[in-house]
Amino acid sequence: MDFQTLRLTAKPNQYLVAPAGFCLKAKPHRTAPDFTSEPGILRGRFRAIALAHPRVVQMAADDATLTDTYVQRSALLGFPDTITVQFMAFGPGHSSLAVYSRSRYGYSDLGVNKARIDAWLLELAGKGPV
Repeated sequence: MDFQTLRLTAKPNQYLVAPAGFCLKAKPHRTAPDFTSEPGILRGRFRAIALAHPRVVQMAADDATLTDTYVQRSALLGFPDTITVQFMAFGPGHSSLAVYSRSRYGYSDLGVNKARIDAWLLELAGKGPV
């Protein structure tokens, strides 16, 4: 998945967070925060947060692009949601990320993807449970 060429669908079962101007063909639902750490450190913290949640597995990791893909399955029926995240530097000691969370099946996700990513970002900022 390439954030530069990503196009959102009309379905409400997806959620995109990215720095302003990072996605050339999609408007993020939320602007990504700036973090005061190097991208590799932010990546490790995000990975720990994601994998601490139930039914989350890491499916891929690309060290060249600092991009990871996770899948979280729903508790009741095991439906998969895919979460792709890319980390980038924004000057010395600063970084940010782009996150795209989407349901594989169905039309609406009842806000699950948004709630998940917003909660993970709060944890990443040190404002929620880890």
